[in-house]
Amino acid sequence: MKKEDLANLVEKLEEALIALGMTEHEDTRIMPIYSEYWVANELTKIGYNVEVLSRRSFDLLIPEKNIRIDVKSGKFGGLNAAASFGKGSQIKEAKFDYCVFTTYDVDLTIKEAMVFTREELKEVAEKPRPHLAAHPTTNPCLLLRYESLEKYKQDVEKKDMLNIEIQLHEHPEKFVKRWDKIK
Repeated sequence: MKKEDLANLVEKLEEALIALGMTEHEDTRIMPIYSEYWVANELTKIGYNVEVLSRRSFDLLIPEKNIRIDVKSGKFGGLNAAASFGKGSQIKEAKFDYCVFTTYDVDLTIKEAMVFTREELKEVAEKPRPHLAAHPTTNPCLLLRYESLEKYKQDVEKKDMLNIEIQLHEHPEKFVKRWDKIK
């Protein structure tokens, strides 16, 4: 897809989100699709040629370097936003190289984009937490994002905390908008 076409598509999807946001009907099904195109657009802005794919194991491809990127989106509903990795097979089976987790607010605008290597997410797959999941049997492997480390520590029991989540909350600058990690 041409850079201009991608930017135009993201703009049109944003218009659709604004229209949805004006209704009382909460429908977030478009957010994963929007997030994929939004991330692709951000990557093209910094010079990457990005293909948006319709695959299950990863969403974006930078063909020149064969870099596979999975995009997750999570709504800040109440205390946190969550990225679900199902039962962790995508991570365990090395189905992607990087993951971009976008969080969004109730008004359906992207709040932040966090970049992780697959290696950084291994703990998510190794420590399922079904009791924290909305769908415990199918999506127990979660990455949680809170407004602050304090809120994370108040809400998540010590036995359920992940080192990657603690790092994310202690040093968000290592993950938020770190497009330079993708190489």
